[in-house]
Amino acid sequence: MNKVQAVVLAAGESRRFYPFNGFSHKTLVAVLGKPIIVHTIESIKRSGITDIIIVTSPNGEIKSILGNGERFGVSIRYVVQDKPEGMGDALLLCRERIKSDFFLMHASHLDFDTFAEDLLKAKKEDIKGVLLAKRKKLGQNQGILKLSGRKVEEIIEKPKKVEDPSSMHVVGIYLLNKDFLNTLEKSSKEHYRLEKAISDYAKENHIGFLETKKDTISLKYPWDLLAVKDYLFKNIKRQISPNARIAKNAEIIGEAVVGDGVEIMEGARIKGPCFIGKNVTVGNNALLRNGVDVEEHSVVGGYMEMKNTILMRNSTTHSGFIGDSIIGPNCKIAAQFCTGNLRLDRNLVKSNVGQDETDTGLKYLGVIVGEDTNIGIKVSTMPGVIIGRHSVIGPSTVVMKNVSDNTRYYTKFAEIVSKNEK
Repeated sequence: MNKVQAVVLAAGESRRFYPFNGFSHKTLVAVLGKPIIVHTIESIKRSGITDIIIVTSPNGEIKSILGNGERFGVSIRYVVQDKPEGMGDALLLCRERIKSDFFLMHASHLDFDTFAEDLLKAKKEDIKGVLLAKRKKLGQNQGILKLSGRKVEEIIEKPKKVEDPSSMHVVGIYLLNKDFLNTLEKSSKEHYRLEKAISDYAKENHIGFLETKKDTISLKYPWDLLAVKDYLFKNIKRQISPNARIAKNAEIIGEAVVGDGVEIMEGARIKGPCFIGKNVTVGNNALLRNGVDVEEHSVVGGYMEMKNTILMRNSTTHSGFIGDSIIGPNCKIAAQFCTGNLRLDRNLVKSNVGQDETDTGLKYLGVIVGEDTNIGIKVSTMPGVIIGRHSVIGPSTVVMKNVSDNTRYYTKFAEIVSKNEK
């Protein structure tokens, strides 16, 4: 498989990923102790591919983390895309470096190795490309395949319901022939340039598809981080650092990773799968369950129950309940914080990203908090609420709706002072 190359796209703006799009790329968010793009590079290496081209933004942050790939056992070369102008333009920037058949994928595909071999087997001698595809979900209207038997005729973006040509949509992993780049170069410059070029190429060449029923990774919205975490937890193995300080009556049950310098205090209970990064403190009688990821230098306070949650680096919490939530880096959360994570009517949780209300597809979703935000004592949040970066939530406040960046949000109290009647 070494003759095949991998082109990884990591230069997008990620507007729908708010409030975690302050990173130069969304795959720089750390999950289970590593940036997501590192997990992706490791997945590509597991597939047997060692020649990798990464398209990045000009700031160079990804290059500073990955280097030339030597420590991962691969060779990484970089192409800079000055402006995020779509997948087609990004791929064309790599043209001089592409020497063979190649995989094209987003940097979030840390599941790549589960599909690579089957895609290669599906690319017979007369087939010029294979697209990974999946049965579309209700409401899915992007990247829909128009099929003729086992051949792809066209990729249609946002088709009208009456024109839905199939029940398949592209997942975002493409195996393509180098010759395809000639068609791409001749295509008109537009947002869906790649999809249009694949459709044009399919008119003269056999493009196939591979249907998968496996779970696939998507990283469009911030709550998708919970699915990334769960995917990585599938392969976690129990590993307790000898340098961790664990109280005698603390419990660690099942598959858990506990890093160097961790302190787990008396009465704490950790139920795997769970990841506790370096120099984390878990307070007295805290409970971590159902897949919790606590990144380095963070604090889970005493009497805090945390369920299916990511607590990013350098964030601190006190007592309370945090369920199905994502807390950004450098946040401070005071005592008796409580997240609502289930609607009273038990319907799927909706969340507002930008101006649009989005159906998350999740029955359970708590709060999403941007970096460097402070939350006062006795605060509670409604399901699906997003709190922006560098904000302050005042004490005893119920957060009913999204809070934007750099905002003070609090409930106004009326102080009443009176004398007791004798």
